[in-house]
Amino acid sequence: MGKFTEALKKAAEKRIERLEKQEEVKPYVIRAASDSKIDPHVVSYFDPSSPVAEQYRILRTNLQALDKSNPPRMLAITSAIHGEGKTITAINLAVTFAHDLNKKSILLVDADLRKGTLTKDLGLKAEKGFSDILSNGAKPDESLLSIGIDNLHILPSGSRPHNPAELLGSQRARQLLAEFKAQYDYVIFDCPPVVPVTDAGVLGPLCDGVLMVLQAGRTQRGVVVHAQDRLQAVRARVLGYVMTNIEYHIPEYIYRYL
Repeated sequence: MGKFTEALKKAAEKRIERLEKQEEVKPYVIRAASDSKIDPHVVSYFDPSSPVAEQYRILRTNLQALDKSNPPRMLAITSAIHGEGKTITAINLAVTFAHDLNKKSILLVDADLRKGTLTKDLGLKAEKGFSDILSNGAKPDESLLSIGIDNLHILPSGSRPHNPAELLGSQRARQLLAEFKAQYDYVIFDCPPVVPVTDAGVLGPLCDGVLMVLQAGRTQRGVVVHAQDRLQAVRARVLGYVMTNIEYHIPEYIYRYL
């Protein structure tokens, strides 16, 4: 009986310790960007009742169902090559997660420190961002933005560094990712493509999983396999694939329910 009581006491102490650590996490300060001009391809923002927006909700549901007790909360969105729609996909997915009725807190990070276009697609202007936090000691509060969705925060890519892969693989990056995970329910990284540069291979293993974006009729199978092999070589967990630019007819009996 004494051993059982002692075990209960230790478990209670651990719970108290976890609660105390959670209380130490102070929420970031977010700056609103009321003059934002969001790309019309962000259908989850402009037309959440559309069939395309419904596909993003299906994607959200599938991700949450991978492990209901411990779903992937830190996601890297990438592609094999440039121009496959990964940034628009990342934005739509982040907005879809933010629209969940459970009001989970979402952070969308432009992790393409070389040619990031996330802020452009959101019509935002930013002086500092992810790279500045990693290299210059800038604070997240100086960089985070909002597009008017209370529980969705945007972190721009920041100043263009000369060593993006090294920054993403640094100890500071690991600490920052842990900080993000403590602050937010879901963190979504818009990463560079896999084949041209190594950045996604550096950041991918630090996340809970990677989503590969492919453009229908454009990306060759061999290129996709090569990108997948590179991610598997660094032990990144590929959760699945998102195909963009698909044109198909929705039968009337399905459309009635959309």
